[in-house]
Amino acid sequence: MKITFDSNTWEKVITEDNQDFLTIKDKIRAGEIHAYICEIALTLEAIGKILRSDHFEDYLPLFEVNHLPAKNGEFSMQICIGPNPELHPGIHPKQLTKLLEARELGFRVLRMTNIGTVRTQEIPDDMYVEYDDLDEFWNYAEPLESCSNYITRIGCGQAAHNWFKEEYNLYSPGGPSIPSELRKKFAEAIAEWADGDSLSAHYAAGNDFFCTDDNARNAGTKSIFHSNNRNLLEAKFNIKIISSCEAAQL
Repeated sequence: MKITFDSNTWEKVITEDNQDFLTIKDKIRAGEIHAYICEIALTLEAIGKILRSDHFEDYLPLFEVNHLPAKNGEFSMQICIGPNPELHPGIHPKQLTKLLEARELGFRVLRMTNIGTVRTQEIPDDMYVEYDDLDEFWNYAEPLESCSNYITRIGCGQAAHNWFKEEYNLYSPGGPSIPSELRKKFAEAIAEWADGDSLSAHYAAGNDFFCTDDNARNAGTKSIFHSNNRNLLEAKFNIKIISSCEAAQL
């Protein structure tokens, strides 16, 4: 049984002695549950809420230009766009300790596929789910994008971040700053983006259940975890979202 864990559940599996989390931990050790975390959640949620506006206003991906050998007198070049991990502020030491304990327990990490988006360098390489070749990777990346785009279309996931990106010209030097009264909203938008793409990675990986204790009490219908949106995801993608209590009882 493959279960993808949200941040509010996998960390508690590591640290809390609540009976549900102890039961889940025992099932992971016994091989009854194969446990997964999403790279995008580890990466984006590791950027502190008060730092998110400054980070995304200043962040630029890496651009690399490669000149290719001339053929028949014609010159060509290749332009590559990739993440700039040097600009990631790093995972908080306490969370990194939990991540390393999750590694020992057997958690694996589902890769993010966002072109150019910053990545943390602190996730151990041997935690990642690897792919044998490029075709196998695209068999993961394409359904991830399809699900992510759907989540955005219904107004969740990347939707709020995309509004900020266009309104304040993020990722372009010299753009207007996000007003102080909207910075909390922007931090929440990054969290919603992480939630939407975590569910998309879960779907693309073909895992059985997504475990979260997020009931969208504060975000309402703009949260992908609102009951209306959960129903939409289950109907379209057969994504089954469960609580930690339900995971323990499986």
